[in-house]
Amino acid sequence: MKACRQTSSPENVLNKVQANEEEERLNRELELTTKERNELTDRLLYVTGGSMSKSPYFRPNPFYENLKIKEKEVMSLLHNLDTKNIEHREKFQELKKEINFYRNLHSRLLMDQACMKKKLVTLKQESKELQRYLFELNPNDEDEQEKTSNLQTQQNVVSETAGDMA
Repeated sequence: MKACRQTSSPENVLNKVQANEEEERLNRELELTTKERNELTDRLLYVTGGSMSKSPYFRPNPFYENLKIKEKEVMSLLHNLDTKNIEHREKFQELKKEINFYRNLHSRLLMDQACMKKKLVTLKQESKELQRYLFELNPNDEDEQEKTSNLQTQQNVVSETAGDMA
C-alpha cells in the first residue's frame, strides 16, 4: 500500500491565502461594525438621558426589575435607619447633658452637705461654750441674787426698825 500523501498544489495554497485574506477582511469588518454599534449605543444613551429603558427596543429583564425593586426597598430601609440613628444620637447627647447636670448637682449637694456639717459642728461647739459660760454665770447669779435679797431683807428690817424707832 502506498501512503496517501497530499502535496500542496498551487490551487490549495491560493485558496488558503484567499481564505486568510477573507478572514482578515471579515475580522476588520466585524471590528468596524462593533465599534459603530457601540458608538450608536452611546449616542442613544445620551439622547435618551442615560436610560436604555426609554428605548423602544428595550426589553425589561424581570430579574433586573426585581433587583431594582429590592434596591429601592433596601435604600428606603437604609434611609430610615440613618434617620433613626440621627435621632438616637441627638437623644443620647441630650441624655449625656442631663447626666452631667445631675452629676454636677449631686457634687454640689455633697459639698453643701459637708459645709453644713462643718457649720453644725462649729455651732455645737459654740453652743457648748455658751452653756458652760451660762452655767458658770448662773451659780454666781444665784449667789448674787441671794446676797441682793439678803441685803434687801436687811434694808427692810433696818427701815422697819428705823420706822419703829421713830
